[in-house]
Amino acid sequence: MQYKMENNFQMLSSRIFDSILQSNLEEIYTILSNIKEATLISGTGGSYVVSTFMQKVLSKKNHIICENISPRDLCYRNIDGFKNIIACSYSGSHFGVETSFQNPLEKYLFSANKMEGITNINYKVTNYEDSFISLAATLIPMTILLLYYQEDFDFVKTVLSSSLEDKIQNCDIYEILSGYDSLTATTFLDSTMVESGIGIPIIHDKYDFCHGRSTLGFDYPSAMILFDGKNDLDKKFLFELTTSYPDMTVIERKFEDDILNDYYFTYMSMLLCKEVAEQKKKDLSDVKYSPLVKKFYYYKGGM
Repeated sequence: MQYKMENNFQMLSSRIFDSILQSNLEEIYTILSNIKEATLISGTGGSYVVSTFMQKVLSKKNHIICENISPRDLCYRNIDGFKNIIACSYSGSHFGVETSFQNPLEKYLFSANKMEGITNINYKVTNYEDSFISLAATLIPMTILLLYYQEDFDFVKTVLSSSLEDKIQNCDIYEILSGYDSLTATTFLDSTMVESGIGIPIIHDKYDFCHGRSTLGFDYPSAMILFDGKNDLDKKFLFELTTSYPDMTVIERKFEDDILNDYYFTYMSMLLCKEVAEQKKKDLSDVKYSPLVKKFYYYKGGM
């Protein structure tokens, strides 16, 4: 039942490093380094995970104002003051990309494919993954961004050889304690759990949780996932929540740098979703999705 998912996880590292070897990283980094003014970054689904990570990388590496945004919100958002728009899309061909470019901003496409008339930040993929949930399609562009931020191939190898240290309770509702330091990972969990139907994610900002959001788990059976930043508030969570959530899943911070750590958190989130899928006897790569999916996926029109 889970052959495709297992196969895609086994091939994940080789697909990432094959893409890195095939891509012109010097050209990609030159284009990225020349982005020096306020920038909007868009993405949808698995590519919204990429755009979330890209926002963090460019903001810190290039010292510029960046905002991650969905393509539809660009129809309503005041974009005065922004110079650039970067659309993140593995295929580069869906309607969200077209919508992202319906404005006068300088246009960039971060993709495995190219588009005429804009600046392409193009990476190569020769071994395409066949999967409903994006794994390599998410981590390949994330890894390229990570190496732009800090060129350390050994770090990538270390992360991709890591294993999930904590198990997760088989449940329907998954409460996730998170924040900006684990934003990319949380975005992946939310997107994957909903799109694959393996669970109902409820994302709590950690400090918001201190202001009444603990009521949800009091009324509904749920599992708790904590991205542990090893600070005083997280210590408080670990101390207080173990009674209500004896099987709480804790993903510990491993690296000092927030961007490096969020990359690690994201890979751990992939392993976490794989475990949940196995518990529910589902395949993340071969999802039995709602018949509504295709009715909406190819939508092209006003938003």
